[in-house]
Amino acid sequence: MKNTFVESDNLLLNLPLEVVQIEIEEFVQATEISHELIDERFIDETLRWQNYQNALALIGFEKWLKQRKPELQVNRNECSIIKPQCSNKINAVCNLKVGNLVVCLLNTDNLTEGFVAVKKPVLDVSEFAANFYVLVEVLEEKGQVIVKGFLPYNQLNNYCKSVNLEALQNEYYQLPVSLFKLAPNQLLLYLSFVAPSAIPLPIPQSVIATSGIKQVLNRANQSIVKLSNWLHGAFDTGWEAKEAILAPSFQTQPAFRFRDALSLVEQGKLLHLGIERAGESIVLIVGFQAVEPPKYQVSVKIYPTENHIYLPENLQLMVLDETGKVVMQALARNTNKNICLDFKGNLEEQFSIKVILDDISITETFVI
Repeated sequence: MKNTFVESDNLLLNLPLEVVQIEIEEFVQATEISHELIDERFIDETLRWQNYQNALALIGFEKWLKQRKPELQVNRNECSIIKPQCSNKINAVCNLKVGNLVVCLLNTDNLTEGFVAVKKPVLDVSEFAANFYVLVEVLEEKGQVIVKGFLPYNQLNNYCKSVNLEALQNEYYQLPVSLFKLAPNQLLLYLSFVAPSAIPLPIPQSVIATSGIKQVLNRANQSIVKLSNWLHGAFDTGWEAKEAILAPSFQTQPAFRFRDALSLVEQGKLLHLGIERAGESIVLIVGFQAVEPPKYQVSVKIYPTENHIYLPENLQLMVLDETGKVVMQALARNTNKNICLDFKGNLEEQFSIKVILDDISITETFVI
């Protein structure tokens, strides 16, 4: 008898969204996983936080399955979260096996905007394709993981084709939350009874060597902020107006000529200093303006958040060229309220800003 994918709403119990409480030892386990996945000398804290969130999503989902359907067998042997070359590049948990089905956990900590941000490789790399994409909300401060809903591969694929889905400049796709079936109990039924052939997946490319996977991920996942777009009011996700993100005590009246003020744009972003520093953050402010085209002025400043007066001692701020060579740098002392670097660049010139504190490293890449 042919197995087809049929919705069975009549089989559902009208249950609320599924909340799983994370215990202290499970937080420890997630922290250990995030440490094991990155072996660089300077740890990129953004990636570590991403992996930490992914680990919490996996632990919470496995715990939810064990509580609700203990007979379902979960296998993480091929899971992206235990492969550094994969986990460091995606904000999802791919290749998780539940029974004979493949599941991808889409991890988010904020659904208020009505969409889910998914990095390109999660949808573009055929080796990561899944029968079901499960939306998992991680509320780390509350110690909760919530299984919100799910989306079968065939429906996701149809949606992407119908809207000709394109990635944002920062290499994320945006999937509407409304696409997902917000019925976790229904997902349990499908995981129990649906055969893999009912939701066929794309045939993977010929087996790619580890180095090949890295190249595919690096090309698909480069996050580059295009500064020239700022002059037209087009800003990247995660960046906010300087006034909205910088503590009032650090906001000063800029001393520049009126002509320059017309083209000056300043945007800020919170940089998380990581698990070891109890969630402490700093503020990166980037200023951009046209001075004598094709020359552009770039200013880079680092401030503490409103909870601190001074920057952490020995915090390093660097500007790197497109080859990764350090061309400018500054070091915070114990009484620095900010540090800054200024330089000029040409249109289409690429550079990176790197912040280092102890073994924590955060890098943001830009193109003028």
